[in-house]
Amino acid sequence: MGKRKPSRRTSTYTTTGSLAEDAIPEPNRRYHHDLFRSLLDDLDIGVADATQDGVILYANSRFVKILGRVADENLAGTNLRSFVAMRDWDALATALREGAEHPLQGEMKVVEAESGALRTIRLSFSHLESGKSSTVKIVATEVTEQLATAQALKESEASLQSLSARLLQVQDEERRRMARDLHDITGQELAIVIMSLDRLQKAPNGEIHGSLAEIAGQVRKVESEIRTLSYVLHPPLLDEMGLRSALYWYIEGFSKRTNVRVEAEMPSDLPRLGLDMETALFRVIQESLTNVVRHSGSRKARVNLSVDFHSLNISIEDEGKGFDQRKTAGGRKSGVGVQSMNDRIKLLGGKLEIRSGKGGTRVLASVPLPRGEDDAASEESKQPNEIDANRSAPASAATNGRRRILIADDHVVARQGIKFLLGDQSDLEICGEAEDGLQAVAKALELKPDLLILDLSMPHLRGFSVAHEIRKAGVPVKILMYTTHSYPGLERVARAAGCNGFILKSDATTDLIRGVRAVLQNVEFYGSETARAHSV
Repeated sequence: MGKRKPSRRTSTYTTTGSLAEDAIPEPNRRYHHDLFRSLLDDLDIGVADATQDGVILYANSRFVKILGRVADENLAGTNLRSFVAMRDWDALATALREGAEHPLQGEMKVVEAESGALRTIRLSFSHLESGKSSTVKIVATEVTEQLATAQALKESEASLQSLSARLLQVQDEERRRMARDLHDITGQELAIVIMSLDRLQKAPNGEIHGSLAEIAGQVRKVESEIRTLSYVLHPPLLDEMGLRSALYWYIEGFSKRTNVRVEAEMPSDLPRLGLDMETALFRVIQESLTNVVRHSGSRKARVNLSVDFHSLNISIEDEGKGFDQRKTAGGRKSGVGVQSMNDRIKLLGGKLEIRSGKGGTRVLASVPLPRGEDDAASEESKQPNEIDANRSAPASAATNGRRRILIADDHVVARQGIKFLLGDQSDLEICGEAEDGLQAVAKALELKPDLLILDLSMPHLRGFSVAHEIRKAGVPVKILMYTTHSYPGLERVARAAGCNGFILKSDATTDLIRGVRAVLQNVEFYGSETARAHSV
C-alpha cells in the first residue's frame, strides 16, 4: 500500500497504535506511540476507545482504575459488557452505536469488587475515525462522590425546610400560648381594674379609699403576672447573677407550676461564663425539663452540674416512660426541641447525648470551659469584704442643707415616678438623671450626689457593673438599687457590688422614701416584709 497523507479527520492517536504508519519510520512511530500513551496515562480522567461492539481497543490507567481494576492491567480485547450488569447490555449497545454517529452522554453503575459498594461512572461517547478503522472514543469520569454530595445537600435542604417549618409551627404555638395567657389571665385582671375604676367614679366618698386599695391590689397582681411571663422568656438572673442562680430560680418556679419535684445539685463556686454560653446551657436544661412534663410522665427529675479541669458537664434525668431511641437515630423524627439543644451544644464546641429506656431518660451535655474563665471574671462574684472600705465611705456634704439624688433608669416613666414620690420631700432634691449605665457612671463622677437610685437592668452597662465602676473610682455615693426583679440571692449580690440597699419597683409607694432616708442615714435597706414576700 502506497504512502498517503493523513486525513484531516485522523485523530492524533489511533486505537491500533499507528500514527500514519506508512509515513513515519518504525522507530519514530514507536516513540510517538509510547509518548502519547504516557501522556494519556497521566490524565486524571479515563480515556478509552472501543469498537461499536464494545470491545476495548485501548484504555489509559485512569479508565482501568475507574472500572475497578488494577491500574497497569491491560483491558485490550475485553468487552465493556463484562463491567455492566446484563440488564444494561442493550442500553450499552445503543450508546455505542449512537456514539459512533454523534456525541452522547450516559452513566453506568459499577459494583466495587471488595466492598460491594455501588459506584457511578459518567461516560461520554463520540465518533473516532483512524486511518484504518472507525471506533468510539469513551471518556469516563467517576461522579460517585459528587452525586452523594448532591444527594446529601438535597436531603439537607429538605431537612432544613422541614426544620424551618417546624420552627415556625412552634413559634406560632408559643405565640398562641402567650396570647392565651395574656388574654385569660392578664387581660381579665385588667378588665376587672377597668370595671373597678368605672365603679369608683360613681362611688360615694366614703367608699373611695377601699376601692382604691382593691384596685391597687389588682394592678399589683397584673404586674406580678407580667413579670413572671418576662422571666420565663428571659430570666434576668442570667445577666445579673449567672447560670447557677438563674437555674435555682427557674427550677423552683418550674416545680411550683408543674408539680414535678426537681432536685438540683450545682457547685457553689460555679464560675461566671460568657452570657451566650450561660444562655445556651440554661435553654438546654429548660428544654429538657419541659420535655419531662410533656412526654415522660415522671413526677421527679434531677439536674446536676459539675466542673472538671476543662469542661462543664450537665445531666438531666427523669423517671418516666422513656422512648425508643431507634426511632430517632441519626436525628430522624427528633423534635425541634432536641434539635435546638444539639445545635446549641455544638455551637459551644461540646457534645450532647440522650439515653432513654423503660427506667427514664437522661440528657448528658459537656462543653469545654473557656480558658482563663474563673470567679474573678465577674465583678458581681466578689465577696462583700473586698469592698467594705468603699461602701462605708461618707456621703458628700450638701451645700444647701438638701441631700442630692441622682436617678439612673432607662425608662422615663420610672424616673418620673421617682421624682413624683420624692417631690414633696423638702430636704431632698433631684440633681440629675441618667438613661443608661454609662451615663450613670459619668454623672456620678461629675455630680458626686449623696445618693444614686440605680435601676438594675440598664443599657450599655448593667446596674451591678455601674456600682462596681463607681466604687472603683472611689466616689463616696450611697447606692440604692431600684429594680423590678426579685429573686434568691439578690441581697447578697447587691451587698457584694457595693450597694447600700434595694427596693422593688412594685413596692415603691411604701418603700422608696423609707429606703432613701435609711440609706442616707447610713442604714442598709433591703426591702420591706412585702419585698421579701415577693422574693422566691
